[in-house]
Amino acid sequence: MNLETASQYAEVFGLLTILGAFLFSWYQIDQLRKDRESAAAFKLTEVYHSATFAYGMHVVFNSPENMSAEEFEKFHGEDMKDIVTLMTTWESIGAMIYREELDWDLMYDYFAGALVVTFLKTKRVITDWRNTNNRQSYFEWMEWLAEQVMSLEDEAPPIPAHILHKDWTRKK
Repeated sequence: MNLETASQYAEVFGLLTILGAFLFSWYQIDQLRKDRESAAAFKLTEVYHSATFAYGMHVVFNSPENMSAEEFEKFHGEDMKDIVTLMTTWESIGAMIYREELDWDLMYDYFAGALVVTFLKTKRVITDWRNTNNRQSYFEWMEWLAEQVMSLEDEAPPIPAHILHKDWTRKK
């Protein structure tokens, strides 16, 4: 084999090495993305395990409708800390959904109903807080997310999972 042929083989080998490295890197990046999505999904489930979040949700769900901020705060007293935690959690999830840091379908499956109920029960409270503090951005992402869910559900009412997936079988 002469030097010119060896040089050509080396160039081909170098090109194959670069292509292989590129494909391996693409695969690794794809795996990292999937791992990140999986970790985010798992973290999302942990939200429900927070006693503060769960209690805040329970308290809000059992609140009378259309209370002013003053009435709401007086009615809930010490429970307001749990309610605000609930609402700021929705706020965070809304911003993360908008920035595509969390998966919409997963969020919808986990939280759609609870989010909408929370928003509807606190809508007037949020408006009062915004007006009182001259800050229209209070709970803007919670409202945005709830409106996205409600808009979707206006088109097609949600079907509960136990009905929608009643024929589901485990993949083997």
